[in-house]
Amino acid sequence: MTFLRPAGLHRVVAYLEMFTWAFLIFSMVLKYSGVTEALTPIAGGIHGFGFLCFIVVGVMVWINNKWPFGLGMLGLIVSVIPFAALPFALWADKHDKFLPHWRFSDSEQPHGLAEQLLAQVVRFPVRTLSVFVVVIALVFGVLLMLGPPVDVESTIESNI
Repeated sequence: MTFLRPAGLHRVVAYLEMFTWAFLIFSMVLKYSGVTEALTPIAGGIHGFGFLCFIVVGVMVWINNKWPFGLGMLGLIVSVIPFAALPFALWADKHDKFLPHWRFSDSEQPHGLAEQLLAQVVRFPVRTLSVFVVVIALVFGVLLMLGPPVDVESTIESNI
């Protein structure tokens, strides 16, 4: 299946990141226009999950494609800029920054911890997906307990 290739999977999570950004921004418009605050925690949580998925896949394609440090970091930084993940994914695909397949699916041997982890992902996808879901859910749960990264209301009030 095409979406399971590096470029396809990266594009899928880039779309996820884009849609969750749109939902979060929409919920914030409703909140700060006085319509309702009810959607913001839901949208924030969904966006947080999409963000974590994009970061995990971004690191995977960085390792798989042996991107230089600058390109790999750019691939992660775009996740914090609203709607930037998808243009980056499309640009990277158009400029052949993705290998057509995942490395380590056959006889290629991994070198180093990062490549060994990627080899586990490629060779045992169901087991790895199960572990990823549990790890992302745990991280997501911890982040939910910690609360939003910034108290927007107090920041706005202190600047007035």
